[in-house]
Amino acid sequence: MLNAQLLSTLLALGSATRTGAALSPDLVKPWLDKHLGNLISKAQALRDGATWTEVGALLEAAVQAVQELKPVLAGTARAQFVLAVVQALVREFAPPSATWLMPLLDSPFTTMLIEMAFKRLFP
Repeated sequence: MLNAQLLSTLLALGSATRTGAALSPDLVKPWLDKHLGNLISKAQALRDGATWTEVGALLEAAVQAVQELKPVLAGTARAQFVLAVVQALVREFAPPSATWLMPLLDSPFTTMLIEMAFKRLFP
């Protein structure tokens, strides 16, 4: 269920591809199948209260996974992918005590942090 929800969310972003073609399930589904298990395990760590370390680990894992889509995605679409995946996983796995996370993730500042993470991890 989460896999299908994430696939729909990612396709709905309407991200531009490097070829100019529309993003299709054939491009996203194999990537999602490969990385979702690891991303879910990082998100499940949020269940015990969602510390900064756990949130950071989830964001970093998502950035590393989305980096594989660099040959496909153009521009800042990678950051949008990271944000969409992390938001969905936080909604699914973070406890009610972690309500502070969603306003943070909805902030434009978070997109800038994700872009900075890409530059730090992949100079």
